[in-house]
Amino acid sequence: MKAIACRTQVRTSPTMSAEAPTILALQQRKSPSLTSDFSWTLAGNAIYGGGQFATLMLLAKLLRPELVGQYALGLAVVYPVMMFTNLQLRAVMSSGSRKEIHFGNYLSLRLLATSLAFALIFGVTQILGYDRKLTTVVLMVGLAYSIETLSDVYYARLQLHDRMASISKSMIARALLSVFGLAVVTYVTRNLLWGIAAIVLARVIVLFGYDICERTHGLSGQSRKFTQNAALALRFDAKAIGELACVSLPLGFVVLLGCLNSSIPNFFIKHALGERDLGIFAAIGFVVSVGNMAVVSLGQSAYTRLARSCAAGDLAAFSSLLGKLLVFGAAIGMSGMILSKLAGREILTVLFRPEYAERADVLPWIMAAGGILFMAQFLGFGLTAANFYHSQVVLNIVANFSLLVACYWLVERRGLLGAILAMLIAAIVQLAGSVLVLVIGLRTQVPSCAASIEAT
Repeated sequence: MKAIACRTQVRTSPTMSAEAPTILALQQRKSPSLTSDFSWTLAGNAIYGGGQFATLMLLAKLLRPELVGQYALGLAVVYPVMMFTNLQLRAVMSSGSRKEIHFGNYLSLRLLATSLAFALIFGVTQILGYDRKLTTVVLMVGLAYSIETLSDVYYARLQLHDRMASISKSMIARALLSVFGLAVVTYVTRNLLWGIAAIVLARVIVLFGYDICERTHGLSGQSRKFTQNAALALRFDAKAIGELACVSLPLGFVVLLGCLNSSIPNFFIKHALGERDLGIFAAIGFVVSVGNMAVVSLGQSAYTRLARSCAAGDLAAFSSLLGKLLVFGAAIGMSGMILSKLAGREILTVLFRPEYAERADVLPWIMAAGGILFMAQFLGFGLTAANFYHSQVVLNIVANFSLLVACYWLVERRGLLGAILAMLIAAIVQLAGSVLVLVIGLRTQVPSCAASIEAT
């Protein structure tokens, strides 16, 4: 599909009139700088990512590796389904390409899609033949992520209005409450299900106590009638929701295929090596999330600017910013490789337990795969900002096929190292394909800017 992005036309309609005063006021206010947005987003993602890491670390210290493996398997089932049904509505809304569609229609679509996702998760557990206990774990993880997806659609509205600080405050509160609840409940009960239930409760508290509040969205100064009936109100317009679904469905496939990159090895490891090795693999692999926090933070902060540059036809600024992001991703991966080579065993012993440190040999390889994936993630932000949706579907299908074949060939022969080598192969395929799609797509769209993009 050719990029739609180099000219974004702003259309007006009655559906936008209710929120127009708020949008106008926010547009007149000076937008925060990229440094400010990055600082807040980095803080939010760092604490939230640290919370996810702390969750796995606490489970590893308080429970058996087999139970950690069950939790990892729950993530492997839930995450791709939830991310697919999310349809990347946050990216679509924050890009401003559908300004005529009311926020309430985004919220309605997210509620419908999340309900469908929960049903699909249950169906997957039945198809895979999981026992009752494992099925309950998977569904509880699915419930936790269902709450998170609802917060995410409110984040989209906040991001559209450059309120990145509010998003970060929500993520920080959610992370701290989740870790505290998990730690207390799991320590007392030594039960995985009750620990996940504490996470669910923490996310519900933040959703209803902060995310949906008018003050969080800068609406507390408006009339009561306005805030109740317009800006944050739930709406169901079948035509608008259908349009959103059609536009976002390719992005849903893109993120689904991207999530499968992390999920596919888990299924092969469980089948070939068992839940204990899966728990160890999940814990060690989570170390990459330290670098991923910075990648996601910077990518989200830069995304709106990438989209605006492309929409304005300023591909020199687009390529310059994207080039800086790629250098940043490569530097994180290289730093992680060096650190894990020098002190990998000590790091894993402190973070988890000695049995995890026995596999410190695979940590540098994980960081190598992570570095390639970081760069591919940044290119993914660029592809989405340029509206190259369908191309990403094909690209991710190729990357996942390479991962599937590599896992089939390597996991049984090389164990955990084989799974990581398969991830590295798939990451290289995705990175190379992303560069190819972006260069060819932008050359087709704006030939005069091709040299600038190729230089990047």
